[in-house]
Amino acid sequence: MDIFSIITKLNAHPSPSGFEHSASKPVQSLMSRFFEKTEIDSFGNVYGIRRASKRGAKTLLLDAHIDEIGLVVTGTTKEGFLKFTALGGVDTRILPAQEVIVLSDPPRRGVITSVPPHLDSVDLMTGFYIDIGDEDDTSSVEIGTPVVFANEPLKLRENFFSARALDDRASLAAILRAVDMLKNKKLNINLVCAASTQEELGLRGAVVAGYKVKPDYALVVDVTHATAPGVDKSLSFKPGSGVSIGVGPNMTRKVSDCLLNLAKEKKIAHTVEVCGGYSGTNAWVLQISRDGIATGLLSIPLKYMHTPVETVKKNDIESCAKLIAEFVLHLSAGGGSL
Repeated sequence: MDIFSIITKLNAHPSPSGFEHSASKPVQSLMSRFFEKTEIDSFGNVYGIRRASKRGAKTLLLDAHIDEIGLVVTGTTKEGFLKFTALGGVDTRILPAQEVIVLSDPPRRGVITSVPPHLDSVDLMTGFYIDIGDEDDTSSVEIGTPVVFANEPLKLRENFFSARALDDRASLAAILRAVDMLKNKKLNINLVCAASTQEELGLRGAVVAGYKVKPDYALVVDVTHATAPGVDKSLSFKPGSGVSIGVGPNMTRKVSDCLLNLAKEKKIAHTVEVCGGYSGTNAWVLQISRDGIATGLLSIPLKYMHTPVETVKKNDIESCAKLIAEFVLHLSAGGGSL
């Protein structure tokens, strides 16, 4: 399985938060290559299901969100430009002069306006518009139409990928890689992958998944900050340092300890990320779903988060996938108990 190929396939289908429906079917089709059964719930979450070889087995939920940050059209100006606001935590500093895709029917290419440096600057977000080249007619674009950045996946040398929505497509790719590693292994647990929706708007899809799947364990896979120019090294992780294992009150201690021990035993590159409280991931809601779910968190270092040029290192995705696979095997060997 080629990681870059999987990420490219996932990125071919825009899914801004709250508008993931256009990506649900393609993601389901991709996941069907790795799971015996797939389905989509009413909230747009996509599930891959692999049943245990015995009845009454414990269930492990692997979660990675498929929504991405984006924009949404709020109106038009009399000159034919589109007004917009953010979907999720868009970095407003990078908006001027960005290429975008307006997800109308059919989709339209556009550019975000930019004030020349020779002239006065304007306020971020409120001072910019989308130009789709229709000065006299914007009737083809309805209010409420979502918008995504137009960047295509790009290889930076052999081991680095850059693209929009690697938060969190890189994590879903890691899960699929792990499941591919397990394809010839007999499992004594039920394995369910949730490609969840609306994480960027408040972890919403994971809440639905927690109630639908009713797992005994959950392993959330997301991204964390990678070291880059201007980024505090004490708050970030060097690309190539491996998967980051979450430790703190948002993660169940026995799950974190198991992940740490497995990473050491199997010599999987890893770091430790301490979360003193809110992790900012789906682990926050899955841990307290229903009557409580034993939850762990794995994160992939990512540069330039919430921009169209998010960048990850392939080695870190591979390290994450290996640890997921080892955790599944360990849980299976214990009959669903840690």
